[in-house]
Amino acid sequence: MLLSFWPLYKGDENYFIFEPLGEVFWEKLSQIRAVILPPFAPEFLYFFFKKAQIPVFPNLEPKFQFPGKLGAILLFHSLGLPTPKTILIPRLCGIEENPYRKFFLPSFPFVVKGNSGDEGSEVFLVKNEQDWKRVLNLLKAWELEGRFGFLLQEYLPSPFDARVIVIGKKRVIFFRKGGLRKNLVRGGEVIPPPSKELKAKALTLVKRLVEKTGLNHVAVDILFRETEPLLSELNYTFGRRLLGETTYQKMVHQAIEDFLAGLYKNG
Repeated sequence: MLLSFWPLYKGDENYFIFEPLGEVFWEKLSQIRAVILPPFAPEFLYFFFKKAQIPVFPNLEPKFQFPGKLGAILLFHSLGLPTPKTILIPRLCGIEENPYRKFFLPSFPFVVKGNSGDEGSEVFLVKNEQDWKRVLNLLKAWELEGRFGFLLQEYLPSPFDARVIVIGKKRVIFFRKGGLRKNLVRGGEVIPPPSKELKAKALTLVKRLVEKTGLNHVAVDILFRETEPLLSELNYTFGRRLLGETTYQKMVHQAIEDFLAGLYKNG
């Protein structure tokens, strides 16, 4: 039996992702051959099926093992993949009250990123001491709200970045131009690849990431230090503006079909 929690793909049985689960569900557990989850599925549900040794699409393990922007940077380092020069700061007390060593800010300018903001909502360019004081006050306000973790990252003044959308076996790359935040919702604009070489390098880097992680539904954001692509962020849920909703749905359907075909092939 194929069980789907994702309205985008109908299974033999279909559940709302936040539906109550009780005895009727437990009785069916032994009949479930595979599970389809939306990319925003809760962690406990994903690992419940994994613990029961039931195959799940998509692969969300890296998302839960290395959460947020800080987790993504740690994941890239653990895999030996290039990423911008970054300082991870789990809490402000780590730089204000550290009993072992004094913290020194990197040279201006640098970029501050909150741990959980999406579509550029927690990204700031710090050009001087005054900018840093302003952002620091914001970080302190976030901590009072229970929002912890940020990073300081080297400023890369490239006029473009790239996003590679990975869905199943497919890779679709888009280059974008704009200001500090080049995503479309912040005024960015899609442009042709600056060169075939840069496009090939970016796709090769994402291929290495996918081979090492098994990711099959993710948008990978890439920054450039001159001609060197660097992994910046992972977005497990992402906007459809670049692909278009119809293309996105077709890609997801094909990815799930390939996932299921692989299960049947392996018995």
